[in-house]
Amino acid sequence: MDDGTGEARDPVLEATLLGHWDGHQARYDEARFPFAAWALARIRARGWDVEDLTTIHRDVPLDAVFGLTKQLCADTRDPAFRGMVEDLVREVVAPAGALAPPLAVQRALNVRVMLPDRPQAVFPFHTGLLYGHGAGSHSLWMPLTDVRSAADETASMYIIGIERSRELVRRAAEERLDVTAMTALFLSESRPLRAGPGDVVLFSQENVHGNVVNRTGKTRVSIDFRVAEGRFGDRLAKKPVGGYFALLPRDADEARARADRAARPFLNDRPTVTYLHHATPATAGAPVHLQRYQLAEYCERRGLTTDFELFELDAMAHLPTLRHAATALRANVVMYSVFALPEAADARRGLLEAFLEAGAVLHFVNEDLRLLDRADLYDVEALCAFARYGR
Repeated sequence: MDDGTGEARDPVLEATLLGHWDGHQARYDEARFPFAAWALARIRARGWDVEDLTTIHRDVPLDAVFGLTKQLCADTRDPAFRGMVEDLVREVVAPAGALAPPLAVQRALNVRVMLPDRPQAVFPFHTGLLYGHGAGSHSLWMPLTDVRSAADETASMYIIGIERSRELVRRAAEERLDVTAMTALFLSESRPLRAGPGDVVLFSQENVHGNVVNRTGKTRVSIDFRVAEGRFGDRLAKKPVGGYFALLPRDADEARARADRAARPFLNDRPTVTYLHHATPATAGAPVHLQRYQLAEYCERRGLTTDFELFELDAMAHLPTLRHAATALRANVVMYSVFALPEAADARRGLLEAFLEAGAVLHFVNEDLRLLDRADLYDVEALCAFARYGR
């Protein structure tokens, strides 16, 4: 039987999901990981006089809440907050979820602000698989306001067990149910999670989950994100490591070293070119015009001025034009992704070595990564190994 993405189920992954990621809960120390206090402090830093997360609907104008939510999501990229999340994954999530390193963690976390009595804002029931996530990633939900009591259950998240979720999703597809019918079907078999600050809920990309209209008269705030394991790194579907996920540093020292490398200057006197192709399996589904938009946004954000554009020859998986840019032009290159490099490890390593020898910078837009020295070469190869790229 397949896992919903057309791949056969991995017995090790299946045992992990059913044993640890089927709506299971774990506890974390709120003093060590003060996520609720962080959210409140960030809201107040934005200028809103909020004393309690449950009163956001009274203290923040309705038309400002969506923008505030997006600001909070962006704030989760802050290095101090990121360090707290990485420690949580190492110390709490990995043992509770039986995770095996290497691990990767979602780059920007989702902060959800669920206001009371807003039926138009209720997120339909769904699974991660239906939104392009692979069976090899795992989801975490952390309520920052208390939804443990029956009186607060309409503010909670509702969930269905993995095996029943599989049956219901198959039925919804076979019967071609619309959103209203699916909502009624899924809701009838779901249960609200009893959790609050200090709780983290572990669930899979196959658990049907969603919300109902919050009738508690209180705002619910939560954080959710995903983690992935290298042993299942080729089962992440449309959310590969490097873009959606960042590799989890082994410890704080490695995190600091990685941050220091990211902060190094990279401008030089070489010509800089943008480079496009769909010549490898990893780029076949990335339309060139969308790659071009991503490259342009990256160059503007990073202060890069480009001299011209190169386009790879079709059906040339060894990427001769990219090698020409390094060896003949000795130019800096801005390209779509690490996974736009050759799948064959020897060919990929040869190209990276050519850029290092030329003293030219290779920019990977999707991963926000630059090849400047051999430490960066290690980072590129670590991403490829995690994703089982080429295997």
